[in-house]
Amino acid sequence: MADHQISTFNDLSRVVEKYSDIKVIYRGVKSTSYELIPKIGRYKEVHFRNRLKEERTILRLFREQALPYLAFNPENDWEWLAIAQHHGLPTRLLDWTRNPLVAAYFAVEAEHDNDSVIYAYRSDKRIVTETAGNPFARTTVGKFIPRHVTRRITAQTGLFTIHPDPQVPFKDPSIDRLIIKRKYRKALKHTLFRYGIHRGSLFPDLDGLCRHIEWMRTDVY
Repeated sequence: MADHQISTFNDLSRVVEKYSDIKVIYRGVKSTSYELIPKIGRYKEVHFRNRLKEERTILRLFREQALPYLAFNPENDWEWLAIAQHHGLPTRLLDWTRNPLVAAYFAVEAEHDNDSVIYAYRSDKRIVTETAGNPFARTTVGKFIPRHVTRRITAQTGLFTIHPDPQVPFKDPSIDRLIIKRKYRKALKHTLFRYGIHRGSLFPDLDGLCRHIEWMRTDVY
């Protein structure tokens, strides 16, 4: 794992250009202390007597109640997990994007008085979910693109990794960290806006639009 210090937009561009001939996906997070741990794995053991059983129950409850809000009917657990993850349900997935500017936005979107980070994961392998079988039976980390996508996933050029043991931080020699320095965070957010990367474009709904207008017209960070 290599670290790259990002203090200017040129720094960011220079690092990304090095990946130009490699299949790379990106994940931006607010703090350098945030490891690559899926949401379901961040809960303390006290919450789950049987973590896998509870994870399946959470997904089952989502499946039973989510259909009225969907424009299509997911066909397998891979699709259900992708939708649930993208809307905030605790799952064994992590969100990534193929667009480094989108990852940069999620790294600096919220106010934070320290450095942020973009994880860059180099991998040319992809899970074909139509033939992959049960996602809960998978034994290695892998990335996949769901067959059905929501408007948010499309806007964010999103995809996912699945983690068989979601409590264990994902570490791999093919992962780099692009460290966005604290003093550059706010300036980068404004630069991304000029490139069309902001809350309104990444969340193409009324909530995203309102948050974006609030940011433009008030003193909110």
